[in-house]
Amino acid sequence: MENQMTTLARITAAALGGAALLLSTLAAPAQAEVYGIDDPADASASLTDIHALSVRHGADNVVVKVRFADLRRKGSAGMSVFLDSDRASAGPEYVLGMGLSDGTDYLLTPADGWRSAQQSVDCDYQAWLRYDRDVAKVRISRGCLDEPEEVRVSVKMTDDSDASHPITDWAPGKRRFTLPVARG
Repeated sequence: MENQMTTLARITAAALGGAALLLSTLAAPAQAEVYGIDDPADASASLTDIHALSVRHGADNVVVKVRFADLRRKGSAGMSVFLDSDRASAGPEYVLGMGLSDGTDYLLTPADGWRSAQQSVDCDYQAWLRYDRDVAKVRISRGCLDEPEEVRVSVKMTDDSDASHPITDWAPGKRRFTLPVARG
């Protein structure tokens, strides 16, 4: 009888410990809210056709990752990341413009409609190009965007390799935003 009680006590302790571990895992705070979409091959005449877009809205930063068909070090394509941080106001409030070839720069500005304004935003942001993974990644401090509770994003790629026939690709669609991504 004592062995049965000891075995029962061990099983009960293990079950309670497992339940506590499960509850602590489920109750852990979220690191960030994430939104991702695949984009159809709708600009296939360009190597920089957008294939996917993801947005991660964390406690400190908004990270936008754009995956391309074939991102090259040499080319004439560029990208604009439009950020809507105030849904009460029509259109984006900010735009980060950057080249997609090696050695190009990037700049975050207030948006003027769907265009970049002349002045830059003085805050913490960064952009990376990973040619080996066909990815452009942008990290913008939430402070740059006035600490929004949610953001929506739209990305535009323009390829001017043939100036007589520039190619444009939007994700998720022309002048359309992702669903709102809440701060995680």
